[in-house]
Amino acid sequence: MDSPWALARYQAIAAYIALVPKRGERRNLLEQLAARSWPGPDGEPFTASAETLRVWARRYRNGGLEGLRDATPAVPGIHALTEDEIAMFCALKREVPARSLDRLIQIAEDLQLIAAGKARRSTVHRALRAEDLSARRPTVRAHDDLDRFEAGFPNELWQSDMLEGPLLPDPAKKGSFRRAWLYTFLDDHSRMCLHGRFSFKGDLPALELVFRRSLQKYGKPVRVYYDNGAVYRSGHMRHIVASLGIHGIVFTKVRRPMGHGKIEAFNRLITSAFLAELATAHITTLDGLNEAWLAWSDGVYNVSVHGETGERPRDRWRRRIAQVGFADEDKLRNAFLWTETRTPDKAGVFSLFGTEYQVGPKFAKKKVELRYDPESLTQIEVWFEDRRVDRVTPFVVGRHRRPHPTSTPVETATPPKPMTKPSTGPDGKSRPVANWLGHLVSVRRSKNFIEPTPQMLVEDAARHRAEADAAVFDVIAARVDPAVLDPALIRAFLSRFGPWEPLRVAELVDAFLTLHPPDSHVQVLLDTLHTQLAKEAKS
Repeated sequence: MDSPWALARYQAIAAYIALVPKRGERRNLLEQLAARSWPGPDGEPFTASAETLRVWARRYRNGGLEGLRDATPAVPGIHALTEDEIAMFCALKREVPARSLDRLIQIAEDLQLIAAGKARRSTVHRALRAEDLSARRPTVRAHDDLDRFEAGFPNELWQSDMLEGPLLPDPAKKGSFRRAWLYTFLDDHSRMCLHGRFSFKGDLPALELVFRRSLQKYGKPVRVYYDNGAVYRSGHMRHIVASLGIHGIVFTKVRRPMGHGKIEAFNRLITSAFLAELATAHITTLDGLNEAWLAWSDGVYNVSVHGETGERPRDRWRRRIAQVGFADEDKLRNAFLWTETRTPDKAGVFSLFGTEYQVGPKFAKKKVELRYDPESLTQIEVWFEDRRVDRVTPFVVGRHRRPHPTSTPVETATPPKPMTKPSTGPDGKSRPVANWLGHLVSVRRSKNFIEPTPQMLVEDAARHRAEADAAVFDVIAARVDPAVLDPALIRAFLSRFGPWEPLRVAELVDAFLTLHPPDSHVQVLLDTLHTQLAKEAKS
């Protein structure tokens, strides 16, 4: 049976449909029809605008009288999701209230709790609102006299800050807990998280390790922007920046951190999107926490569209990668060396962090400067009167590397199975149903991705150094008389005073042999090389 309003609408457009006006005449005809009125189904006259009549005519051509019917009113309620799926989303929200709509959908799809693309934000929002779970926490922000600013290209400006993390069991004191703190570096232009690392307060070095790793991975910034924390204002941080040719450090105004807005906004996201998820992750060690952090920051944050830029941070940073400059690895290493002063005893022995080292007897009872990588104390540089005079290794058997807690992975190695309804414990409270961080870690592991630790970087540098020393050894061994060749002596000498450039060593050895017989003692050759190369380095 035809709808009364469908017939009334057809009556209003009948002349337009029958006449089929040409282009240029259609609007005039519609205006003429719009000036008239027609009886409605209830006998009351009605009118319609020219645009409404045009829409009715299109609907009639496409669907006949059916196209002129009133649209079927929407049935209140949620019909795209099943009851079990609605219950699942509510359970995920109750489990971690800080989860946003987008993250709820992402978690459900990642853990295969729902088919990809089935749940929409508006649908999930209505489901949560029906259970009074959709309230947004009020936020108070200062907007007065703040100018919007963005660096013009990648690495023009880096921001850094420290964020309070979770309490973890103290590996050095059973039954006690320590607070973990997160240092991060953020690129202002792309909003990419360059690197971050959790450490216990007091662990050294914390900030420097994150800064160093950021520099190794993403090159050198033009400027760095810090808050007023003591660790950022330290003399060592100023030394690092100056050594690498980075512009002077910019600090936020005292009691005015809002200028640090991007890193502050990033910290709020970390709190709601990462730290909140720790409630279901069962992480008990720093290593496990840092593994989960890297899985989230690299695998979720850096590849998600940023609300301000409309781009993925990693894509935006890489678009202009040709403008990025990287620091020389040797210069980078030297910039981050820590220094101490010691006065060796009459035997040339001194102690550093409970480990003894021995320097040559001519430096006994003299104050020397020690330069070392705090992550690897297997070799220490000894400087005297602004000149490196030796490299020493531990003199006695003992621990010569700062201990780290044993690595314990996030407990969930595989994603949870899809659930049909929220699970509850004996106390009636909802139990964890989505260890999302555990899932991210397992995905990262399945791709065989290994994030190099600072110690791995040290070991990698040691391998390069060993290769350089081996090349110099081969140059010397190919030129001196085998009867006087002393491999142990040569390698020990290179370890203390290298690295040397093989081609330059070859030139100097050839020059030495033109003045001395090939069976001259190898120590004389080494001393000559050391003296000449030290002069060249000084000049």
